[in-house]
Amino acid sequence: MHKIQYIIFKIFRSILLLLPEKLRFKMAETLGNIGYRVIKKRRLIALANLKLAFPNKSNKEIEKIAKESYRIMAKSFLSTLWFDDYLKTKVNLMDFQRVLRAKDKGKGVAIALIHMGNMEATLKAAENCEVVTVAKKQRNPYIDKFITDAREKLNIILLKKSKQTSRELREKLEEKCVLALFSDHRDKGANVVFFGEETVSPTGIVNTALKYDMPLIIGYNIMNKDNTCTTYFTEELDLVRTGSFKHDVMENTQLLMNNIEHIITNYPDQWMWFHDRWKLYKKIIKEKNGRK
Repeated sequence: MHKIQYIIFKIFRSILLLLPEKLRFKMAETLGNIGYRVIKKRRLIALANLKLAFPNKSNKEIEKIAKESYRIMAKSFLSTLWFDDYLKTKVNLMDFQRVLRAKDKGKGVAIALIHMGNMEATLKAAENCEVVTVAKKQRNPYIDKFITDAREKLNIILLKKSKQTSRELREKLEEKCVLALFSDHRDKGANVVFFGEETVSPTGIVNTALKYDMPLIIGYNIMNKDNTCTTYFTEELDLVRTGSFKHDVMENTQLLMNNIEHIITNYPDQWMWFHDRWKLYKKIIKEKNGRK
């Protein structure tokens, strides 16, 4: 079954690449519109998340942001099928000198990534220095190999989550690498306040930055109207260091989320709103059942 899925994937990709890039992005926008209408659960989550984050916006404004977010995410996912070519001509790195200055300190660099815009395009930074990242292994081993091989061509070391990941990552960190991890979605870690609501955030990038005394920078991406994208890097965050490691992880994770919240507020339609960041879906269903 996995091999059949991979063959279908390869055929689809081959046909897609025969089309002009502009048409591919039009198809992606259409898929985003369809996804918004058809996948009810994710639509409800996106709208509920937006209402929580922007209580002063009207329903019309919120729906407009949600729809545009779907279209941008669809373009982001689809463009990974011709990622090599896209990165060469369509991605502009802004403020990358901030990463290079941090790297010159000789301690490595920790980059917190955000699920925004053409999010993986941030990895264009690997053209300038080797980047290490961690991702889940795909269920289909053939597609997993395709993704891994494609990333390694870009000077990216992609570590797959497993029992060996901690050891492999530790070896890379000892080499003073540039580590890039998505850090904005819900995961086990620290309790934080995000857009005024308590939630949980992963602590991996903060934990690593503190443990290895690495500069911590945020990297995020904006998809432009012409389907190019721009990747931005913030100044190094001024981390709290009190000597209590556990306390510092908690404080700096909140600091990181405060900065991420500010970035998302400036570009609300660029973020992936259909992720159940605050576990609102169960509340939505409960409220709907209560009205019956």
